[in-house]
Amino acid sequence: MLIGSHQSIKKSIDLSIKRALADGCECLQVFVKNNNRWKVKKISEEEAEKFKSALSESGLKVCTHASYIINLASFKDDVYEKSIKSYYDELSRCDTLNIPFYVIHPGSHLENGEEAGIKRISESIDKAYDKGYKCMTLLEMVAGQGTNIGYSIQNLLDIIDSSAHTKKIGICLDSAHMFSAGYDIKDNYDEVFTELFDAFGDKIKVFHLNDSKKPLSSKLDRHELIGKGEIGTDFFKKVINDKRFSEILGILETPVDENYKEEIELLKSFRSQR
Repeated sequence: MLIGSHQSIKKSIDLSIKRALADGCECLQVFVKNNNRWKVKKISEEEAEKFKSALSESGLKVCTHASYIINLASFKDDVYEKSIKSYYDELSRCDTLNIPFYVIHPGSHLENGEEAGIKRISESIDKAYDKGYKCMTLLEMVAGQGTNIGYSIQNLLDIIDSSAHTKKIGICLDSAHMFSAGYDIKDNYDEVFTELFDAFGDKIKVFHLNDSKKPLSSKLDRHELIGKGEIGTDFFKKVINDKRFSEILGILETPVDENYKEEIELLKSFRSQR
Protein backbone atom coordinates (compact mmCIF):
# COMPACT_ATOMS: atom_id res chain seq x y z
CA MET A 1 0.00 0.00 0.00
CA LEU A 2 1.15 3.51 -0.80
CA ILE A 3 1.08 5.70 2.31
CA GLY A 4 0.09 9.36 2.28
CA SER A 5 -2.37 11.90 3.62
CA HIS A 6 -4.82 14.64 2.84
CA GLN A 7 -2.92 17.86 2.13
CA SER A 8 -3.91 21.53 2.19
CA ILE A 9 -4.23 23.51 -1.05
CA LYS A 10 -3.87 26.82 0.83
CA LYS A 11 -2.48 29.65 -1.37
CA SER A 12 -2.01 27.37 -4.38
CA ILE A 13 -2.95 23.79 -5.19
CA ASP A 14 0.57 22.91 -6.38
CA LEU A 15 1.86 23.60 -2.85
CA SER A 16 0.02 20.47 -1.72
CA ILE A 17 2.74 18.45 -3.48
CA LYS A 18 5.48 20.27 -1.55
CA ARG A 19 3.65 19.64 1.72
CA ALA A 20 3.16 15.98 0.88
CA LEU A 21 6.84 15.48 0.14
CA ALA A 22 7.80 17.21 3.38
CA ASP A 23 5.57 14.75 5.26
CA GLY A 24 7.15 11.75 3.52
CA CYS A 25 4.04 10.92 1.50
CA GLU A 26 3.96 8.38 -1.31
CA CYS A 27 0.51 9.60 -2.31
CA LEU A 28 -1.88 12.39 -1.36
CA GLN A 29 -5.46 13.56 -1.37
CA VAL A 30 -6.55 17.14 -2.02
CA PHE A 31 -9.63 19.26 -2.51
CA VAL A 32 -9.74 20.89 -5.95
CA LYS A 33 -11.44 24.01 -4.57
CA ASN A 34 -12.64 25.50 -1.28
CA ASN A 35 -14.67 22.64 0.15
CA ASN A 36 -17.20 24.87 1.93
CA ARG A 37 -18.25 27.05 -1.01
CA TRP A 38 -20.47 26.36 -3.97
CA LYS A 39 -18.85 28.86 -6.31
CA VAL A 40 -15.15 29.62 -6.57
CA LYS A 41 -12.89 30.95 -9.30
CA LYS A 42 -11.76 28.65 -12.06
CA ILE A 43 -8.34 27.04 -12.03
CA SER A 44 -6.07 29.05 -14.30
CA GLU A 45 -4.00 27.38 -16.98
CA GLU A 46 -0.88 28.47 -15.08
CA GLU A 47 -2.11 26.90 -11.81
CA ALA A 48 -2.99 23.67 -13.58
CA GLU A 49 0.39 23.42 -15.27
CA LYS A 50 2.27 24.12 -12.02
CA PHE A 51 0.33 21.36 -10.27
CA LYS A 52 0.77 18.83 -13.06
CA SER A 53 4.47 19.59 -13.35
CA ALA A 54 5.03 19.32 -9.57
CA LEU A 55 3.05 16.08 -9.44
CA SER A 56 4.99 14.55 -12.32
CA GLU A 57 8.35 15.49 -10.79
CA SER A 58 7.32 14.15 -7.36
CA GLY A 59 6.26 10.70 -8.57
CA LEU A 60 3.34 10.84 -6.11
CA LYS A 61 -0.08 9.34 -6.80
CA VAL A 62 -3.09 11.57 -6.13
CA CYS A 63 -6.83 11.56 -5.54
CA THR A 64 -9.39 14.25 -4.78
CA HIS A 65 -12.04 14.43 -2.08
CA ALA A 66 -15.37 16.01 -2.98
CA SER A 67 -16.66 19.08 -1.16
CA TYR A 68 -18.62 18.03 1.91
CA ILE A 69 -21.55 20.29 1.00
CA ILE A 70 -22.42 18.18 -2.06
CA ASN A 71 -25.43 15.89 -1.59
CA LEU A 72 -26.28 13.87 -4.69
CA ALA A 73 -29.19 12.20 -2.86
CA SER A 74 -30.95 15.45 -1.94
CA PHE A 75 -34.59 16.00 -2.93
CA LYS A 76 -34.43 19.70 -2.10
CA ASP A 77 -34.34 21.29 -5.55
CA ASP A 78 -31.98 24.14 -4.69
CA VAL A 79 -29.50 21.90 -2.84
CA TYR A 80 -29.60 19.25 -5.55
CA GLU A 81 -29.06 21.77 -8.35
CA LYS A 82 -26.06 23.25 -6.54
CA SER A 83 -24.74 19.76 -5.73
CA ILE A 84 -24.92 18.44 -9.27
CA LYS A 85 -23.31 21.58 -10.70
CA SER A 86 -20.53 21.38 -8.12
CA TYR A 87 -20.05 17.69 -8.91
CA TYR A 88 -19.63 18.52 -12.60
CA ASP A 89 -17.25 21.37 -11.77
CA GLU A 90 -15.05 19.25 -9.51
CA LEU A 91 -14.87 16.38 -12.01
CA SER A 92 -13.88 18.93 -14.65
CA ARG A 93 -11.15 20.28 -12.37
CA CYS A 94 -9.87 16.74 -11.81
CA ASP A 95 -9.65 16.20 -15.55
CA THR A 96 -7.83 19.51 -15.98
CA LEU A 97 -5.33 18.50 -13.28
CA ASN A 98 -4.96 14.87 -14.47
CA ILE A 99 -6.32 13.52 -11.18
CA PRO A 100 -7.72 10.01 -11.76
CA PHE A 101 -9.89 9.45 -8.65
CA TYR A 102 -12.64 11.57 -7.09
CA VAL A 103 -13.77 10.39 -3.63
CA ILE A 104 -17.29 11.33 -2.56
CA HIS A 105 -19.68 10.50 0.27
CA PRO A 106 -22.63 9.07 -1.68
CA GLY A 107 -25.26 11.32 -0.09
CA SER A 108 -28.03 11.64 2.48
CA HIS A 109 -31.65 10.86 1.61
CA LEU A 110 -33.02 13.15 4.37
CA GLU A 111 -36.00 10.92 5.26
CA ASN A 112 -36.93 10.22 1.63
CA GLY A 113 -35.82 6.58 1.99
CA GLU A 114 -32.71 4.66 0.97
CA GLU A 115 -34.20 3.25 -2.22
CA ALA A 116 -35.09 6.71 -3.52
CA GLY A 117 -31.73 8.10 -2.40
CA ILE A 118 -29.76 5.34 -4.11
CA LYS A 119 -31.66 5.93 -7.35
CA ARG A 120 -31.00 9.67 -7.08
CA ILE A 121 -27.26 9.10 -6.60
CA SER A 122 -26.89 6.69 -9.52
CA GLU A 123 -28.88 9.03 -11.79
CA SER A 124 -26.60 11.90 -10.76
CA ILE A 125 -23.50 9.88 -11.60
CA ASP A 126 -24.97 8.94 -14.97
CA LYS A 127 -25.74 12.59 -15.77
CA ALA A 128 -22.10 13.44 -15.13
CA TYR A 129 -20.59 10.67 -17.22
CA ASP A 130 -23.01 11.28 -20.07
CA LYS A 131 -20.97 14.50 -20.35
CA GLY A 132 -17.78 12.51 -20.84
CA TYR A 133 -15.71 13.22 -17.73
CA LYS A 134 -12.63 11.01 -17.40
CA CYS A 135 -11.98 11.02 -13.64
CA MET A 136 -13.40 7.99 -11.82
CA THR A 137 -15.93 8.58 -9.02
CA LEU A 138 -15.09 6.59 -5.88
CA LEU A 139 -18.01 5.99 -3.53
CA GLU A 140 -16.74 6.22 0.04
CA MET A 141 -18.12 3.83 2.63
CA VAL A 142 -19.58 5.97 5.44
CA ALA A 143 -20.29 5.38 9.13
CA GLY A 144 -24.09 5.32 8.80
CA GLN A 145 -24.79 8.49 10.72
CA GLY A 146 -28.27 9.98 10.24
CA THR A 147 -29.73 9.24 6.80
CA ASN A 148 -26.35 8.85 5.08
CA ILE A 149 -26.23 6.27 2.30
CA GLY A 150 -23.18 4.06 1.74
CA TYR A 151 -22.71 2.47 5.16
CA SER A 152 -22.96 -1.07 3.79
CA ILE A 153 -21.56 -3.16 0.97
CA GLN A 154 -25.10 -3.64 -0.33
CA ASN A 155 -25.76 0.13 -0.41
CA LEU A 156 -22.71 0.66 -2.57
CA LEU A 157 -23.47 -2.31 -4.83
CA ASP A 158 -27.00 -1.00 -5.35
CA ILE A 159 -25.67 2.38 -6.51
CA ILE A 160 -23.21 0.74 -8.90
CA ASP A 161 -25.75 -1.74 -10.25
CA SER A 162 -28.28 1.05 -10.85
CA SER A 163 -25.83 3.04 -12.97
CA ALA A 164 -25.31 2.93 -16.70
CA HIS A 165 -21.66 3.90 -16.15
CA THR A 166 -20.46 1.16 -13.80
CA LYS A 167 -16.92 1.29 -15.20
CA LYS A 168 -16.59 4.88 -14.03
CA ILE A 169 -17.48 4.03 -10.42
CA GLY A 170 -14.99 2.74 -7.87
CA ILE A 171 -14.76 2.40 -4.09
CA CYS A 172 -12.97 4.23 -1.29
CA LEU A 173 -12.79 2.40 2.02
CA ASP A 174 -12.35 4.14 5.37
CA SER A 175 -11.28 2.16 8.42
CA ALA A 176 -13.00 4.45 10.95
CA HIS A 177 -16.23 4.53 8.93
CA MET A 178 -16.29 0.78 8.38
CA PHE A 179 -15.72 0.06 12.06
CA SER A 180 -18.43 2.50 13.13
CA ALA A 181 -20.79 1.05 10.53
CA GLY A 182 -20.44 -2.39 12.11
CA TYR A 183 -17.69 -4.08 10.08
CA ASP A 184 -15.39 -5.66 12.67
CA ILE A 185 -12.09 -5.05 10.90
CA LYS A 186 -10.31 -5.36 14.25
CA ASP A 187 -11.28 -8.92 15.24
CA ASN A 188 -12.64 -10.32 11.95
CA TYR A 189 -10.15 -8.90 9.45
CA ASP A 190 -10.03 -11.84 7.03
CA GLU A 191 -13.79 -12.32 6.93
CA VAL A 192 -14.53 -8.63 6.31
CA PHE A 193 -11.98 -8.12 3.57
CA THR A 194 -12.82 -11.36 1.80
CA GLU A 195 -16.40 -10.08 1.62
CA LEU A 196 -15.24 -6.67 0.36
CA PHE A 197 -13.00 -8.05 -2.37
CA ASP A 198 -15.67 -10.54 -3.44
CA ALA A 199 -18.06 -7.60 -3.82
CA PHE A 200 -15.80 -4.95 -5.38
CA GLY A 201 -12.53 -6.51 -6.55
CA ASP A 202 -10.28 -4.01 -8.33
CA LYS A 203 -12.83 -1.21 -7.93
CA ILE A 204 -11.18 -0.50 -4.56
CA LYS A 205 -8.75 2.32 -5.36
CA VAL A 206 -8.32 4.38 -2.15
CA PHE A 207 -8.28 3.51 1.55
CA HIS A 208 -8.66 6.21 4.21
CA LEU A 209 -6.51 5.12 7.15
CA ASN A 210 -8.12 6.42 10.33
CA ASP A 211 -8.48 5.05 13.83
CA SER A 212 -11.89 5.61 15.46
CA LYS A 213 -12.82 7.55 18.58
CA LYS A 214 -16.10 5.60 18.70
CA PRO A 215 -16.73 1.86 19.21
CA LEU A 216 -17.85 -0.80 16.77
CA SER A 217 -21.33 -0.18 15.30
CA SER A 218 -21.61 3.30 16.87
CA LYS A 219 -22.70 4.84 13.53
CA LEU A 220 -20.63 7.91 14.46
CA ASP A 221 -17.90 9.37 12.26
CA ARG A 222 -15.09 10.42 14.60
CA HIS A 223 -11.47 9.96 13.48
CA GLU A 224 -8.60 9.31 15.88
CA LEU A 225 -4.81 9.08 15.59
CA ILE A 226 -3.42 5.70 14.52
CA GLY A 227 -3.31 3.32 17.49
CA LYS A 228 -5.00 5.78 19.83
CA GLY A 229 -8.59 4.74 19.16
CA GLU A 230 -10.95 1.78 19.29
CA ILE A 231 -9.40 -0.03 16.31
CA GLY A 232 -5.78 -0.14 17.51
CA THR A 233 -2.46 -0.80 15.79
CA ASP A 234 -2.85 -4.50 14.92
CA PHE A 235 -5.38 -3.72 12.20
CA PHE A 236 -3.11 -1.15 10.57
CA LYS A 237 -0.18 -3.57 10.61
CA LYS A 238 -2.35 -6.10 8.78
CA VAL A 239 -3.77 -3.73 6.18
CA ILE A 240 -0.43 -2.05 5.38
CA ASN A 241 1.03 -5.48 4.57
CA ASP A 242 -2.01 -6.93 2.78
CA LYS A 243 -0.81 -7.69 -0.76
CA ARG A 244 -4.31 -7.11 -2.12
CA PHE A 245 -3.80 -3.42 -1.31
CA SER A 246 -0.32 -3.13 -2.82
CA GLU A 247 -1.34 -0.52 -5.42
CA ILE A 248 -3.99 1.22 -3.32
CA LEU A 249 -3.62 4.82 -2.15
CA GLY A 250 -3.61 4.77 1.67
CA ILE A 251 -4.67 8.23 2.84
CA LEU A 252 -4.45 9.50 6.42
CA GLU A 253 -7.21 11.83 7.63
CA THR A 254 -6.38 11.62 11.33
CA PRO A 255 -6.69 14.71 13.61
CA VAL A 256 -3.03 15.76 13.65
CA ASP A 257 -1.92 19.06 15.20
CA GLU A 258 0.38 20.30 12.45
CA ASN A 259 1.36 17.77 9.79
CA TYR A 260 1.20 14.06 9.05
CA LYS A 261 4.92 13.29 9.22
CA GLU A 262 4.80 11.27 12.47
CA GLU A 263 1.66 9.37 11.43
CA ILE A 264 3.22 8.50 8.06
CA GLU A 265 6.46 7.36 9.69
CA LEU A 266 4.44 5.19 12.08
CA LEU A 267 2.52 3.49 9.25
CA LYS A 268 5.72 2.93 7.28
CA SER A 269 7.26 1.30 10.36
CA PHE A 270 4.45 -1.28 10.29
CA ARG A 271 5.62 -2.71 6.97
CA SER A 272 6.48 -6.40 7.35
CA GLN A 273 5.32 -6.40 10.99
CA ARG A 274 2.26 -8.64 10.67
